[in-house]
Amino acid sequence: IIVDTDLSIDVDDVGAMCVAHALVDRGEARLLAVIHDTALPEGVGAVSVINEYYGRQIPLGAYRGRVGAPGSDLAQPGWTNQGRGRYVDSLLSEFASPVRHASEVADAVTVYREALNRAKPASVTIVAIGFATTLLELLASTADVISPLSGVELVAERVQRLVIMGGRHAYDPAEEPVEWNFGGCGVGSEWNDLYG
Repeated sequence: IIVDTDLSIDVDDVGAMCVAHALVDRGEARLLAVIHDTALPEGVGAVSVINEYYGRQIPLGAYRGRVGAPGSDLAQPGWTNQGRGRYVDSLLSEFASPVRHASEVADAVTVYREALNRAKPASVTIVAIGFATTLLELLASTADVISPLSGVELVAERVQRLVIMGGRHAYDPAEEPVEWNFGGCGVGSEWNDLYG
């Protein structure tokens, strides 16, 4: 599996990461990579803390865009602690890990493409428990030194299943905001400006 997570704002992703590691412990899955899909640079460090706790060195990739940037105008309600969450800094200050910051890992698309390129055909499940930022960037990627396949072709060839955590996929802007994960922090117009 490849886990694509917005581990930063809400603690549900910590639980999901622990479930992924438990599946590996039981021999029911192999964790190929973890992709962090928000702009909180320390979020991937918190992912590294969890991987270290389970004794695993997993390839990590980090999103390089703006969605979810701490203190940005991209829908940062008070409960998000200005996009920093209430646990990321604590994980980093209280536990050791080899990675502390997004600058220490490759970008998300590179890690996605490398993991998929190494996988057997129709063998990968992508578990997207965060924003669609990095999935969109993966699909938009073109042939490169990693693979002669485009992102769409690579996904079509190697991905067996895509599991997305999200609720509403359509909304009436007069009545409710777009769903948090599908809209990149629950925003509509800003997400469309970035990803059209």
